[in-house]
Amino acid sequence: MYVVWTPEVANARLSALRNWLERHQEQLVITLALVLGLWLTVRSIAELVA
Repeated sequence: MYVVWTPEVANARLSALRNWLERHQEQLVITLALVLGLWLTVRSIAELVA
């Protein structure tokens, strides 16, 4: 709906977001994998303790 109501602004912001994601893709994947791994580790430890 954002693109329908204000297409110029939406396209500019989405292009900027796309460019940022392209430049930071590796860091993003590593960070998400690290957070997921830590969450799974903490969850597993909590289940072992309980």
